[in-house]
Amino acid sequence: MREYFIVKVKENGKLEIPLEFAYEIGLVEGAYFLVEVDTDLKEMHVERVALPGKKLVEVEVIVEDKPGVLAKVSGTLGRLGINILFNEAEELESLGLSAIVAIVDMSESNISFDDLKKELEKIKEVKEVKVLDMT
Repeated sequence: MREYFIVKVKENGKLEIPLEFAYEIGLVEGAYFLVEVDTDLKEMHVERVALPGKKLVEVEVIVEDKPGVLAKVSGTLGRLGINILFNEAEELESLGLSAIVAIVDMSESNISFDDLKKELEKIKEVKEVKVLDMT
């Protein structure tokens, strides 16, 4: 169900969502939301990606732009017990490379950030890996 309502911006850009809708979409303390902002259109989109208690990590991988590489990266994450909550890939045209950015939940995995990086670097098409703690 889609609802529309007007809210007034509070101090420092804070928005207050009516409580009945906040609970419906999981807008609770400790939840994680993806906020997409388009400054040209003056719009934003907000999407819940995780409820409280998750161990969120941003993984950025620069890879050769070839078929099947995304499957290798996602397969490695799955094998390690890491759940992909959001991902996006962008072609780096003139370089023959692609950038894959994923928000993942590591709460069911026992692997360290350094070991995760090492596992992803084992994929021959991977050129660079960054792992950032979001919690």
